[in-house]
Amino acid sequence: MMRSRLALVVAVLLAAAAALPAGADADPEPEGAGDPAVLELVNVVSGETQPVGDGTTDYRLVLNVRDNAVGTTAQFQCVVRGRPGSRSNTWKLLSFKPYKQ
Repeated sequence: MMRSRLALVVAVLLAAAAALPAGADADPEPEGAGDPAVLELVNVVSGETQPVGDGTTDYRLVLNVRDNAVGTTAQFQCVVRGRPGSRSNTWKLLSFKPYKQ
């Protein structure tokens, strides 16, 4: 069940990263990544959840992401906030940045 939730969260965050308007909370062109429209999820390295109240949960994920424009793969950490079972357009991408161990 956790894997299916992570897959949903990852799909939401990649769609959000590609569709964010300028000035949104998360940079639509994350530092160290190319055009979000050409980013491809390779796999989820790790994931953690943290309840934040009112049925809402923060998902902190470390992802392997491929930039298809240049053919490179890098790890990124993102935080997505949402309420499980809610519509995908109510979820929010809080951050998406290069992962530093």
